[in-house]
Amino acid sequence: MSYSLDAIYKMSSWAISANSSKLATLQQKAATGLQILRVSEDPASANIILSLQSEARTKDQYLKTLDETISILDLSASVIQSISAELSRARESLTATLSGTTSAQLRSTLAADINNALEQLIALCNTERMGQYLFGGTSSGTPPYGVERDSDGLITRVFYQGSTEEQKVEVVKDMAMSALLVGDELFGGGVPQTAVFYGATGAAAGTGNHSVRGDVFLTVEETPGGYRLSIDGGASWVEVDGSETNVPVIHTETGKVLYIDATAITQAGTEPIQMTDTYDMFSMLVGARDLLQNQHNIPENQLIAMLNNATNEMKTVDARVVRAFPIVGGRLQSLTNLRDSIYEMKGNTDDDISRLYDADVTQVAIDLARYSVLYEMSLNVASKMFQMSLLDFLS
Repeated sequence: MSYSLDAIYKMSSWAISANSSKLATLQQKAATGLQILRVSEDPASANIILSLQSEARTKDQYLKTLDETISILDLSASVIQSISAELSRARESLTATLSGTTSAQLRSTLAADINNALEQLIALCNTERMGQYLFGGTSSGTPPYGVERDSDGLITRVFYQGSTEEQKVEVVKDMAMSALLVGDELFGGGVPQTAVFYGATGAAAGTGNHSVRGDVFLTVEETPGGYRLSIDGGASWVEVDGSETNVPVIHTETGKVLYIDATAITQAGTEPIQMTDTYDMFSMLVGARDLLQNQHNIPENQLIAMLNNATNEMKTVDARVVRAFPIVGGRLQSLTNLRDSIYEMKGNTDDDISRLYDADVTQVAIDLARYSVLYEMSLNVASKMFQMSLLDFLS
């Protein structure tokens, strides 16, 4: 079969163009390592790849959020462990005073140790990370615990000023978890159970629901008509005539109430009172420090009894703090398992993308060699055609 010069020219031109285009595509694949360079090459596969890439980006964001949440919870667990250790050391110091032979100088030294522990606990509970306080809930930009100090700079009261709601974040779709916890739930005191009176005034607990917490000092003074009562150092007074069985005595600064049965009051004086099961770790340490300093001149036998009860209350406080470990630990375990699962799924998604998107380097090399030969052959044919003369046709 013979071909015209025009046909040979067209076939050569087509072969050169086709092989050149294929060779250029293969060179791009070899340079980029990608199987699909343009969506138009394989729309169906390209659509799958785009969907998988979107899924991978979503998983990356989930992993980033999970890593951040786990990091915060890890720090919270470490802080709680430090808090528990401080409480244990403070309890050991307080236990050393129960022998009854402790000197005033040693008690003063132990009071200083407990005060240092108190300051350390404030710092720990106000721990922040990247501008967010760990135990302030949704109020993560404000220190969760504030303090009041006396003229000597000693802490007299610690109060929670954070939020009562946890700050939740969506770690994965339809699943929210909080790493910024509510300190008042973790470290707060219990509900008042019993008011223990240690003095000799004759005052007793009324039947009302007390709202005072920790150590309370009831001041009883005689008046022409009976007595007057105060729990805020004389800032406010309540007059009684001895017939009242449930009189409310209010602390003007805090608004807390102590209900008193005044029927058995027989003398003036200071009545030390301990509200059992109401202590948080701050009020516990403030009370223990003040007992060791004995600013109210409590008789020794009463002081020993109060210190003994304070030691027992400190165990209860420590037990409440320890309860925070499973709360934080459970969340850490759940989030770590979830992160590992998403990380594995992300790896599978990346493998699918790679399988569809990445070029087979071995096959590309084979195709490059094959089309290079075809391209060279096309050029040789074209070169031969342009070298033809009239003699080739005459022969």
